[in-house]
Amino acid sequence: MKDISIISLNVLGKADTIVADHQSVKTAYCKIPIESESIELGMTSFAGDMVQDKKHHGGNDKAICCYNSDHFSKWQNELGFKLGPAAFGENLTLTGEYGLEENVFIGDRYQLGDAIVEVSEPRGPCFVIGIRYNYKQFPVLLQKTGFTGYYLRTIKPGVVRKTDKLIHLSSHPEKISVMDVNYVRYHDPKNKAWIERLVNLKELSTDWHEMFEKKLAKL
Repeated sequence: MKDISIISLNVLGKADTIVADHQSVKTAYCKIPIESESIELGMTSFAGDMVQDKKHHGGNDKAICCYNSDHFSKWQNELGFKLGPAAFGENLTLTGEYGLEENVFIGDRYQLGDAIVEVSEPRGPCFVIGIRYNYKQFPVLLQKTGFTGYYLRTIKPGVVRKTDKLIHLSSHPEKISVMDVNYVRYHDPKNKAWIERLVNLKELSTDWHEMFEKKLAKL
């Protein structure tokens, strides 16, 4: 079974200002675990979850942000950060090998409570992560390792309970993992064969499609 365990479901209904030595920002990044037993997932987000920066976040392709807590020990050991649920601004804090970037594939579908979701794109770590931990280079470290997390789009909305798992429904035939996409973007951006594969992967989000189309046009 390729089901993925969820240890926390997190939202935030308002934006707060967070401050680092190098910058400050108003953001809904610092999400907290829900207190209710269940929550409604719509086509673009969980009920009551705010998106402050609508230019770069939100929409169906980014309905749910996921991050695997199996990575927490690495960052805690290397950087000394204290990390817990929603440490990376994620809606779903995951655990287990089937939830790692190398084992999650673009276009794979999962049952999440009464909803159905699909893997849409890697999470592109942004500057807000660096502000939250007062470590400007943190986004770059995430990119280099590929431990970025990823997004799910909503295929069918529905009620999600705190006790639910991501139940694997189907695998995309191309088997292109989140880690594969990250590798091409951050480490092998001139690999024409791979970029052509990604441009032809219709389940990849619009934003990432457009980015790779521009890269392909320059090769």
